[in-house]
Amino acid sequence: MFKSRPSKHVVTPTAPTRTHQKLFQRPELKLQSTTLWEYSSQHYGTGFQGSPRYQGATPSYVIWNLLNRYTKEGDQVVDPMCGSGTTLDVAADLNRKGIGFDLNPTRGDIQKSDARTLPLADESMDFFFVDPPYSDHIHYSEDPRCIGKISASNEAFFEALNAVFAEAFRVLKNQSYMAVYICDFYSKSTGFIPIGTRCLALLLQYFKPVDHICVVRKHQDLEKGQYHTAAIDQNFYLRGFNHLIIMQKQVPEQKKSAEPKVRYRSSVMKIKKTH
Repeated sequence: MFKSRPSKHVVTPTAPTRTHQKLFQRPELKLQSTTLWEYSSQHYGTGFQGSPRYQGATPSYVIWNLLNRYTKEGDQVVDPMCGSGTTLDVAADLNRKGIGFDLNPTRGDIQKSDARTLPLADESMDFFFVDPPYSDHIHYSEDPRCIGKISASNEAFFEALNAVFAEAFRVLKNQSYMAVYICDFYSKSTGFIPIGTRCLALLLQYFKPVDHICVVRKHQDLEKGQYHTAAIDQNFYLRGFNHLIIMQKQVPEQKKSAEPKVRYRSSVMKIKKTH
């Protein structure tokens, strides 16, 4: 059993208020053993991983579980949409080498790059983690290349995600793993958009499926009574979970020189072989 350690990324409160006392009483981390994951805090240990003020950050226990299961000490872990650096901090806690990119770097150890064109060599990474935008409802960057500027109701959104997944295939070592953390989307104007299902279909073009995890969301809006009242009165559902899709790159050695070229199709995804 893996045991959690105090995070190296500690923020000391200025006064021992009740809020701070509650914050630092986080339960012990443990490896999740089912396909339903839940943890009571966005962060683990006695500090923070990434910034607690960053909107749309990945719960750090999710990355902690993934790195403990699918990597070893010294492995190179890349996050091409690194946000406030949660993946980098968890990687450091577990003695992995975190490599982060983002179109809007928030700190010095995150390099500026588009997730679709990473400055990395082919088959150089041991693990690939990405938590992409779920549509265009959160402002992430002024950069026109930002996928978070594209509505999930637009097919261009999935074309962009497909390019990210293709890049993951390129930079990952054979037999290595990757994970996508993403949520479905609903609005009155678009209706329900099954982003998780669409992403799984895209990923299957490149990777072998390992598992599909349901991660219970702890978003503060889910604690607001008026949101639940509106969902019942207007007959829709609040997003109660995120998809965590885990995949593995598997290319037979004798076929590595003749890998199929993958083309994106909006209705049907096909793999074409070139001769």
